[in-house]
This record gives sequence, C-alpha cells and structure tokens, in this order.
Amino acid sequence: MKSVTIIVKYSDLSRFSLAYVLSILENYSISRRFVKNIILARDVVNEVLKCDSDIIVVMYSLMTPQIFDVEIIEELKMLRDLRKTHDLVLIAGGPHASGDPVGTLLRLGFDIAVLREGEITIPRLLDALVSYEDLRDVPNIVYRDGEKIIKTLDYIPDKIYTSCPYVDRFRIYAPLEIMRGCKHACKYCQTPRIYMFKVRYRSLDEIYRWCRHYYKIGIKTIRYLAPNGFAYGSKDCKRPNIKALENMLKTSYEAVEGKSKLVLGTFPSEVRPDFINRDVLEVVSKYVDNKKISIGVQTGSNRLLNYIGRGHNIECVYEAVDLCLEYGYTPCLDFIFGLPGETEEDVEITSKVMLEFAKKGCIIRGHTFMPLPGTPFENEKPGKIHPKYLETLREIEKLKRLEGYWREQEELAEKIHKYIIESLSLRSSVTLECYR
Repeated sequence: MKSVTIIVKYSDLSRFSLAYVLSILENYSISRRFVKNIILARDVVNEVLKCDSDIIVVMYSLMTPQIFDVEIIEELKMLRDLRKTHDLVLIAGGPHASGDPVGTLLRLGFDIAVLREGEITIPRLLDALVSYEDLRDVPNIVYRDGEKIIKTLDYIPDKIYTSCPYVDRFRIYAPLEIMRGCKHACKYCQTPRIYMFKVRYRSLDEIYRWCRHYYKIGIKTIRYLAPNGFAYGSKDCKRPNIKALENMLKTSYEAVEGKSKLVLGTFPSEVRPDFINRDVLEVVSKYVDNKKISIGVQTGSNRLLNYIGRGHNIECVYEAVDLCLEYGYTPCLDFIFGLPGETEEDVEITSKVMLEFAKKGCIIRGHTFMPLPGTPFENEKPGKIHPKYLETLREIEKLKRLEGYWREQEELAEKIHKYIIESLSLRSSVTLECYR
C-alpha cells in the first residue's frame, strides 16, 4: 500500500472548521496505517518539498474572501506547478468550494471540491484516492476527470456523525458545534443551501463529553457554534424548544462543574430575533455568562425583510430588544447595507431604526452586502453604502454604539462580484456530469 501524507492549510480565518477537519483526519489515520503523517501548515509548499510519501494530499478550507489573499493565490500557483514532479492531490472544502465548485476546480486549480458533510465524505474520498478507485462512488464532491467535470451524489445523513471540535496535538480548540444547517431561506446566505435546508443537532452526550474535556484541560470559556444560537432542539426551526435548550445548557454547566463560562447567543452563535422571548431568556440567564446577545436584523424595512427571505418583521426585533434590555443584556444588532432591492425609502427607514436602537443602548454592527456563490443573490450587484447610512453611522459613532467592517466589505464586495460573474460565465460553458 502506498504511503500518504496529508497537509492541511492553516488559516486564522478558517480555524474553527479546521478543528473539525483535523479531528476527522486524526480518527481516519488511526485505522489507516498507510497515513504517514498529518501536517498542519501555514507554508504548504515548504511541507510538500520536504515530503517523501508516495501520495501527498493537500487540503484547504476556503471562505470566499480568502481567494483574494495574495499569499494563497501565489501558494496555489506553486502547488499546481509541483504536480509535475509530485503525486499531489489538491482538495478544497468550505463555503466557497460548496458555492462555486466549478470555479474552485477550473479557476483556482483544485482537483476536488468537497461540498458538505466531511465526516462522511473525507474518509471515503481518501480511501478512493489511495486505491485509485473511481471517485463516482464518493458522495458530495465535484472533481475533474480529464476534460470532464463530474458531480457525485448529494448525501445528507439524518444525524451529524461524530467529529470533535478539537485536536489536542495541534492545540486547536474550536467552539462546540451544537447545530448544523438552517431551514430559513435568507437569499444572501450559504448555510441553508450547503446543507440542503436540513437541520441536525449534536447529542447531549457529545456536548457533555466535549465540555468536560475542555474543562479538564483548563479552558475557562465554552463557546458554541450554531447558525441560530437559541434554536437548539427546535423541531421546525420556527420556534424555540425551551426544554431542549435548557437541557443543553444544564448539561454543559454540569460538565464544567459550574466553573467555566458558557457563552451562547453571540459570535459564533448569533440568534434570530424571533427566537428571543421571555421563556428563552429565563433559561439563558440561568446559565450563560455573556452580557451581550447578537441579533441578526439586516434591515429595518419590513418590505425588504420579506424580499430577502428573513421570515420575521421589524416589530419582533423591537420586542426582542426590549426583552434583552429588561434581562440585563446589551443587544448587538447586525445590519446589512446595500442589499439587493433596497430603495431610498428602505434606507430612510433603516437609518431611523438603527439610530433609535442605538439610543436605547444597543450596539449597531454594520456590514456591506457581499454576493456569495451558491446563493440566490450570487449574481446581484455588490452593496454600496448610501450617503444617508454614512450620516446615520456618524451619529451612532458619537454615541459609542458602533461596530463593524462595512468599509472593507464594500471594497471586497466589488472583487467578489467580478469573480462570481466570471465564474457564472464559466459554469454556463461547462457540462456537469451528475451521478445520483
């Protein structure tokens, strides 16, 4: 059997997802003796040059902003050149590869794009590569086969197969993923589409085991990862499951013996406003230690909220904010500027709403709309910050209630838009052979 070295690209931006990928690879290597080494590297090219394995697998987890990183662009160019002298396989996963698999192969030069569910796909993919088997039997990938682009079966299991949020030997400890997927249809968001609108939750046993491990190794703060932090156990994703949420938090609390901080409802487990009610806050206030709750609002216009598919109105945001303030939490409200379909009236309404919330004591966190691949808004124009927003943001800044990177995102949105338009043109010229 040929020996294999797996090199995983380290990036601060994708460090949370890397913890789960490395956990999958660690478990894989235990049962596959041909895996010579797993390397986590900032300088991937240097590790490839030092490697003496028969097969070298290089893995990236990519978010769309990373594809404009000059260092990554140059590194990928060198790796493509190294394929001439090494048996080298380049694999990309993450939101960008899921949203634009054809561009990931033909523009970035990867051999394989992994679309979702690494616990299922990665072991089967690695087995197939080592045995030189047909990749058509590996689910959730798109790959190049000569001049062909082949897409395999989409497969989402009914549960999340075990993978830990940490790997001790690499000293990477990510927030605990308690929920995967989303049933809401926000048109700017990749998450529900990556997981085909299917939602699953981690078991209490897993959550207990992970919290216990973090506590024993001295981690003093337990953070959670979820697309909607207060939705744990919700059967329909439209209303909270109070009992399930309390059981999850109680399980975590007992695992850390009440001595570590529990942080839920802020990055990376922000919440929807329609999941904030008195019963939820009664539970949360018993267990969590954070004093801020991050709430996705996006716009103050009910017309625009409906158009972008949020599934809630601005009235429920007011109710959520008042409840958070009553329970002693500072609401951090996310707004997106330059959303597709935004009118002058929407800008006026949203500006008024933001200023009103800031005066109530909320933090306003600004973002600029960025079209992301694989979303209904992928070919929409990049967001522009209306002068009225700038005027309002200056007022909010005087109140010391302002956060966000909307200026940088406005510039980045232009780059993403140009890239996606070129990728859409490329996709239209390529025939995908799909296997079901």
